[in-house]
Amino acid sequence: MNDTPDLDRAARAIAENVYAAFCRQATMPAHPLEEQTVVTRLVEAIRPQVGGAPGAIVEAANAALSAWEQRDPDVRGPRVVAVDPADGSVTLG
Repeated sequence: MNDTPDLDRAARAIAENVYAAFCRQATMPAHPLEEQTVVTRLVEAIRPQVGGAPGAIVEAANAALSAWEQRDPDVRGPRVVAVDPADGSVTLG
C-alpha cells in the first residue's frame, strides 16, 4: 500500500495534537516519560480510522484518552469533539 506512510503520518500528527491539547487542559501530574506511550496508543487507535469519517477518529481518540484515565486515576481531561483530518487539527471540549 503506497498510502501507508501518509496514513501513518496523519495518524501521528492527529495523535500528537490530541495529546498536546489534552495536556494543556487536563488535571494531571507531570510524567514526561509517559508521553511517548500515550502518543503511541493514540496513534494505534487513530490509524485504522484515518481516511474514514472524522467522527470515527474522534471516537478512537476519546477511547484512548479514557483508557489512559482508567490506568492513571490522577489524569482527568477534556475530550476530542472535532478533528480535521486534512491538517491534523483537533478541538477539545
